[in-house]
Amino acid sequence: MKKIYFLLAAVCLSNFCLAQLTVTGFANNSTICSGNSTMITASATPVSYSVTSIPNALIADYGINILADAGVAITSFTVGNLNDCRWDNIPIPFTFTYFGNPYSTVNISSNGWVGLGNTNSTTTGAGFVLPSATAPNNTIHGVTANLTLAAAGTLEYFTDGFAPNRTFVISYQAVPFFSGGGTTTFQIHLIEGSNIVEIHTTSCSNITAPKAQGVENAAGTVAAVVTGRNNTTNWSGTGFTDGYRFTPDVINFTWSPSGTLSSSTGSVVTATPTATTTYTINAVNASNGATGSNTVTLTVDPASFTLAGTAGGPSVCQNISVGGSGTNYRDGNCNLIAKVTPAGGSPVTNSINTCTTIDLNATKRGTSDLYAARKYDIEPILNAATATANVTLYFLQSEFNDFNTRANDSGHKPLPTGPLDATGINNLVLRQFHGTGTNPTNYTGTYVDFTTGTAGFIVNWNATQNWWEITVPVNGFSGFYISSAKVPPLSIKLTYFKGTQTEKKHFLSWKVVCTSAEARFELQRSTDGSNYTPIYAFAASKDRCENPFDFTDAVPAEGKNYYRLKLIDVDGKISFSNTLLLTQKTAYFDLVSLYPNVVHNQISVLKINTAKKENITVSVSDFTGRVVQKQMISLQIGLNQIPVQTTGLSAGIFNVTVYSGNSKPISLKLIKQ
Repeated sequence: MKKIYFLLAAVCLSNFCLAQLTVTGFANNSTICSGNSTMITASATPVSYSVTSIPNALIADYGINILADAGVAITSFTVGNLNDCRWDNIPIPFTFTYFGNPYSTVNISSNGWVGLGNTNSTTTGAGFVLPSATAPNNTIHGVTANLTLAAAGTLEYFTDGFAPNRTFVISYQAVPFFSGGGTTTFQIHLIEGSNIVEIHTTSCSNITAPKAQGVENAAGTVAAVVTGRNNTTNWSGTGFTDGYRFTPDVINFTWSPSGTLSSSTGSVVTATPTATTTYTINAVNASNGATGSNTVTLTVDPASFTLAGTAGGPSVCQNISVGGSGTNYRDGNCNLIAKVTPAGGSPVTNSINTCTTIDLNATKRGTSDLYAARKYDIEPILNAATATANVTLYFLQSEFNDFNTRANDSGHKPLPTGPLDATGINNLVLRQFHGTGTNPTNYTGTYVDFTTGTAGFIVNWNATQNWWEITVPVNGFSGFYISSAKVPPLSIKLTYFKGTQTEKKHFLSWKVVCTSAEARFELQRSTDGSNYTPIYAFAASKDRCENPFDFTDAVPAEGKNYYRLKLIDVDGKISFSNTLLLTQKTAYFDLVSLYPNVVHNQISVLKINTAKKENITVSVSDFTGRVVQKQMISLQIGLNQIPVQTTGLSAGIFNVTVYSGNSKPISLKLIKQ
């Protein structure tokens, strides 16, 4: 019976019954918003490596990312000197799994070894047999020896090839040995996807210094070395121009439950759980049958039905991987930013940095274009210029209303005033700026406009959430801004609109230039400056437009009378004149007009009638109430014409206000273009 027990024990040990795998799982985000995705990466230890001989295949140096050359540290080292030094936190452009653990950085030693991660505390490393608990550990030993870069030799790193078949290369060229003479030239290759390590040696002419070549785990307990190159002095017997491949054990991972995962197998999966879920990872070492398992729990927060960002606040961003069926990007409170769905000829993959920023109000950028306050910048980590997707952006009706208050002055048609405003929906323009930039005036690439006439462009009102959803098919990512179609120029151009008070009547006159066959006019009056009613309307031919028009308001209202012209061309396009204010009262102070009240850099003239001499103050203030100009004027009896200088004003809407000791302040609008 004892013989049977001993036999079973021997069989168990030969099949690694006691050497089970330790499995770990790491989620990019352990807590996610409902509907979002995150990547989970699995790893397992222990892992061993097999060593095979391969043809020598050095990759020609790129001449970039040079750490040291000819006795000079081109890149400042982290610690030590060029006899014994180390460069830390060197990025690998892909995740590389070494002895079962994933890494994204390395530290590189002047003494011929490369450590995965950044945990090594030494700069030396020669003089011991692998494996060894002595530092450095978790290390690839290219030619680990007492080398020096103090006078000669070149050390650099670079990436060769394209994803997903890249090779990260650390290249030592003609690096001298510190003692005993000779140099060594070799490269360490880290191969994407397979996690294979290759060491290619072209020369190693020193025969007295101990040297090692192989791979070793973090504990210094497991190593795979090239035969004859484990802390030996003379490698001439094994040759110099050769290559060796270090292939890790194949670990097969399976996941459950798999219904909300991108795949049920593989070391990396994308999870899109609908509720808090615990995933089980099972691992099997295909080389020796060792197994292991572990769990990863993803906590799901309920989605908020609020749009992210605040007016005038900072950019709000989320950077996570996109799922195959689309991902909602949200802020830290699960408020919605945007949705990205891979689609088209080159569907977007991997992480996408998705941001929204909200200005205080709609803003004119450049010389003429107006943009809504909410704007987006969406940048994938891979193929930002060519990746394709359907992007859904979100806007509030209040943001469209704000745009509309500034649209007419900027020459834009209005955005929709509500879900039934088909004309406003058709006016909408989504402008995508390519390249890099921070606003429409400085993007490095061109822009493309999307409208309801663009295939795949959808404008939808979400009645449940009370917001607009705009979906656009994109080819390349960057900045996204909402604007609207431009108003075409009118065929009627106003030359002047003037008014004077004669006794108790108001005499109004105007002149226009017509380019269409017919023009229609509607003279309107208001007593509060906001609500206007027509008092005179007629149509005129192109020939009639060659002469001035006039009208006498024989029965003006008591107090203030505001007048404006509504001009309608043959195509139905509408514009309004400047506003005149004539006051029907016995008082002696009367503000006549401000003309022109739409200016570029010319002087606008304020006309005031007064029955007696008095001093007034004329101020110009912007929309915030800040006074930007002020002048004291002594009025003379009769009509006074006061110039208002506009050259120094920025573009915008201003109030020109007259303050008199005998009357309430009176204001007229001035628009600077």
